Amino acid sequence: MGHKNETSRVTRIWNALSYKIGSTVARYPVLTIVLCLTLSAIMSIKLSLTEKVSAIDGYASDDSMSRHEFKTFQQFLDSDGPGITTAILIRSKKTNGSLLEEKRLKEVVKVSDFVSTNFKMNVSGVEKNFNQFCRGFCQANEPVRQYYNGLQILGKNHTDGISKRIDLSYPTSNFFGRKFSLIPNFFGISMSADGKHLNSSNLIVLYFRAERYPDWTTKTVKQWELRVRDHFAKEYSNDLIIVDVMSQTVVESEIVRAGLSLQPFLIVGFVIMSIFCTVTTMFSAVYLYSQKATFNKVALSIIACVTPFMACGTAMGILFFCGVTFSPIMCITPFLVLAISVDDSFLMLHAWNRLESWRTAPLDRPMREHMMGEVLVETGPAISISAFTNMLAFTIGALTSPPEIRIFCYGNAAAIFMDMFYQATFYTACMTLLADTKDTNGVSEKTKRIQDKMSNVVGRFLKWYVSAISNVFVSTGIVLIWAIFIGFAVLGLIRLRVELRPSKFFLKDSPMLYMDNMRTNEIVPYYTPVHVIVNHPGDLKNDSNVERLIELKEKLEHMPNAIGAPSTKFFLDDFVQYRSAFVEEIEMDVEEKDSAPTKSEIEQFLEWPEFSFWRGFLRFDNETHPQNVTKFMFTTGFHGQDLKDWNKRGLLLKSWRGAVEEFQKDFNATVFTEDAFFLDMIDSIPTVTWQTTLATFVFVSLVCFLFISDILTVIIVSVATLVTSVGVFGYLSLLGVTLDPVIMSIAIMCIGFSVDIPAHVAFHFYAAKAKKHASSHSQPSPHQVSDVTSHSTSTTSSTDSSISTPNSFETNLTFALASVGFPVIQAGVSTDFCALPLGFMELYMAKMFALSLTLCVSLSLIHGLIVIPALLSVQHHIVHGVKRLFSKGN
Repeated sequence: MGHKNETSRVTRIWNALSYKIGSTVARYPVLTIVLCLTLSAIMSIKLSLTEKVSAIDGYASDDSMSRHEFKTFQQFLDSDGPGITTAILIRSKKTNGSLLEEKRLKEVVKVSDFVSTNFKMNVSGVEKNFNQFCRGFCQANEPVRQYYNGLQILGKNHTDGISKRIDLSYPTSNFFGRKFSLIPNFFGISMSADGKHLNSSNLIVLYFRAERYPDWTTKTVKQWELRVRDHFAKEYSNDLIIVDVMSQTVVESEIVRAGLSLQPFLIVGFVIMSIFCTVTTMFSAVYLYSQKATFNKVALSIIACVTPFMACGTAMGILFFCGVTFSPIMCITPFLVLAISVDDSFLMLHAWNRLESWRTAPLDRPMREHMMGEVLVETGPAISISAFTNMLAFTIGALTSPPEIRIFCYGNAAAIFMDMFYQATFYTACMTLLADTKDTNGVSEKTKRIQDKMSNVVGRFLKWYVSAISNVFVSTGIVLIWAIFIGFAVLGLIRLRVELRPSKFFLKDSPMLYMDNMRTNEIVPYYTPVHVIVNHPGDLKNDSNVERLIELKEKLEHMPNAIGAPSTKFFLDDFVQYRSAFVEEIEMDVEEKDSAPTKSEIEQFLEWPEFSFWRGFLRFDNETHPQNVTKFMFTTGFHGQDLKDWNKRGLLLKSWRGAVEEFQKDFNATVFTEDAFFLDMIDSIPTVTWQTTLATFVFVSLVCFLFISDILTVIIVSVATLVTSVGVFGYLSLLGVTLDPVIMSIAIMCIGFSVDIPAHVAFHFYAAKAKKHASSHSQPSPHQVSDVTSHSTSTTSSTDSSISTPNSFETNLTFALASVGFPVIQAGVSTDFCALPLGFMELYMAKMFALSLTLCVSLSLIHGLIVIPALLSVQHHIVHGVKRLFSKGN
């Protein structure tokens, strides 16, 4: 640590680069502005033309089991992408009205027929409706139709003969010898007195699933599902029933709508920030630096708020040119960059005002170029620490996070980089043209008296504050209170639990909220299906092999929460019965013809009308004349009120996987459920969050060390950053917030944000020590900011004379707080104002970002202005105490 009072090599290199950039930009300000505006405009056009989409499966990690299971399911469907998967939820318009009343059930059947015949897709150049292009799962809604047909027939002819042939029992009905399960379609049911028949049903679900054709695209599939949604949402009207459409496409469209709803609030945030920046910038210039109130100051304040939007437009446009897709969570990015960018602008304006107050030479063009170089030297390292740590945080987050959050991280990192670029070029050029001089002509005597009084008040307050916090008892007391704060934060962190609810992604007026509520309370507890793909079923003529497959089915049917056989669709149940019933006829047919039959058993089996629907559950070696089954799928259902909880469903998914794993070597079986992408996050989110946070913390500390070579100062900044992040999540947990993908992305954001203010204060404290050490050995270079021992700000002029020790702790802390104290307060308060509009949105994502951002920045302010000075004070007293102890010993 012998070099602790010297400027780090990285800082010296960065200072030289900053001076070169600042002076060069100041030499060509107009050209710089034109080039920056042109780049921003081109990229912003690309941003506006990019399709706004979402991928709900993007919140599952790349190596999650759900991705492998989804791929296996798609391979079974012989599809290179998802096909049509839509559920239509139908309920009575009358409260508590039963859909089993004939007039309502008739309307339900009409809905099924309408969707099946009126919404077409292009298949090999021919427009076909659902009935025509559906291949494997066309009879998913037959139970509803047959139940309705049965009610009609029994209502007209209830003789014993008909009653024996039509049995509308629950859960399995029989219609002229054909059995079908009512479990997947009828919900919210009540039973008759005998407990065998349905008395009422409040919810009926229709399913439309079609495998994808080669000439379909993901876009055309989504358009079909959205056309169905739009018809029933905007055009359909019925006095008896209400129809809601649910699909992954509908869910994603609502998530996109929620994200885009943030855009109007950007205008509100921009107006609030512009007003705040103008007022505080004018106040600091007039009353702290004795300058005149001019329009130029207003212009620079507004430009400070325009710059982050330019950075976001440019960054997003570049990313979209590179093939990155849009994500709704990226709509938060402008708010984050606005907060960071304004902070940097405050530092640059404050540095200009301070340098201008020291200037004695005429402000000609060479001097203005020199001063802009000095402004970047003064602020460059602090701005760079802030930018690099934020970029590093989001880059590490991108490497460890699932795809949707990765896109968010890429967007933030790129936008922050572009903001740093525009600060050094575009905003520097604007300051070159608009930054005011210290000319006080025309300022009234009253204003001058107020300016002098304000300077004295601020100076005396700063002197008192530095003196108080330098007191060992005061600083120790602050550290002890800080330790208690950490204790409660850790307690909250321990209590933080995972809770996944898709409703968190929707606006309050979204129909998805009601549908998700219906699904959670009316469907999932009564029927939660699992699809099992048997990839290598083996020889189905081998009885022992068939018994083993039946054992797999029964393993699932006898698990906890399993409905059992009534909910199972397992083709071997019918096929085994078929073979038993017709085996003698088949053998006789073979003997008579003295040759093998032209059609295999499985082909003959599928030709029977009651068994033809099994074709969608089977895959063959020859689709035209199937001889052997190469793959097959079966489903079975689970129920239970505890399945309303996503965590319980996650445990159920694990038990499915565990059960199938026992048969992995025999059949290479996998499970599939649409919820798996979400359910896998229950285990991955905590691990990914803490690993990302820890990795980011380590690398952020290394970045700080590059610019601040004093190891103790770096440790203090790093600990303050970590405690801020822990405090945010600990106290959010105590407020009842749970861990989910939104909170995971906030965790990455907080690491970057929490380092900003502590780094600014610590760097300027370190810079003060470095400059004093350098000044005792050599003269300042012409490219250095004026030495703090020979210059003072107007806010601290009354305090400098009282600090006698050239390199004392109080002098260094005074310089640090005088340099960045007011700018970081401006930045912190402005960030809170920036987040304020988000808090009024009826959107979970917006509210959480507003709450987390406000809490993070507030804790950062407390750490930067109170805790870090106290820690530095305690460190100072400990170091000097040890030195005195050793000096006495010698």
